[in-house]
Amino acid sequence: MPIISFLLGVLVTWLIMSGLLTQGFALLVRIWWPSASRERELKVDQWLLNNTSEPSSSWNLLGYWKDTSQYRQACSEMAGLLADKSCISSQDSVLDIGFTSHDQLRIWLDYYQVNQLTAISSEEHQIVNALEACGQFSNLKLLRGSETSLDQVPAGSIDKLLALDCVYRFKKRQVFFSHARNVLRPEGTLAFTDMVLSRPFRDRREQRLINFFGRISGVMTEDMPVKENYQNILNQQGFEQVDILDITDDVLSGFCFWFGQHYQELSSLTRSKMWIRLTLKTWFIRWMLHRQQLKYITIVAR
Repeated sequence: MPIISFLLGVLVTWLIMSGLLTQGFALLVRIWWPSASRERELKVDQWLLNNTSEPSSSWNLLGYWKDTSQYRQACSEMAGLLADKSCISSQDSVLDIGFTSHDQLRIWLDYYQVNQLTAISSEEHQIVNALEACGQFSNLKLLRGSETSLDQVPAGSIDKLLALDCVYRFKKRQVFFSHARNVLRPEGTLAFTDMVLSRPFRDRREQRLINFFGRISGVMTEDMPVKENYQNILNQQGFEQVDILDITDDVLSGFCFWFGQHYQELSSLTRSKMWIRLTLKTWFIRWMLHRQQLKYITIVAR
């Protein structure tokens, strides 16, 4: 035991003197500290925009990989899936909450040709980019805010409320759902995608372990609902008809597979800090899928 203590002391002294301990601690802070805020979850920065193997785009989603292996197409397919499930038409007044790309706004405006589109984002640069890319659409209204900012929208004025690949970043889902019910017309539709737990935690130890790894990797698990509880959550907020579609394999598994296929290519295009977080995030998703504990779903509620 004294020998082990001596060797450990020598190792710690060497790490301190060499500066490696300080560098390692700084790296840990850089990874952990962004994860302590709500701004951290699954932000992919500019890493996909600089991928020279595909056309440039502003997409920032996990993607729907059922019939494609291209990132840009996978994001377009995810937007199309949500639009089709919610039965968007050219007569609809649509609200897009938490949008992360002006490309998805163009889907609603150009492809589905909605009558009126209100889009809300908490990020100023998203508003600016959307204004530059979609400013020619007179039926587009851009607002800055969060999921709790729906009081900017007149009550009972929206036909379809969309939340594409962003609900798992919301602070309180129940608050969002209650506000959503208020802005929707009586026959209106709420359509969104979300990341959820497939089962409750077995015990406190499992809960702490998953929350710890989730926090490091940038995937918020503390407030994640269990899939089987989602219908009750929405029923309590006044939504009577709730349809849930499990698309885990075509989203999470597809994204992880694509990331693995382009690992080396993306590593040369991504800043080191973001690259570490992306790698940790992908590892965490794979680990949770292996445990059969994570699901990705599409929900349409009326």
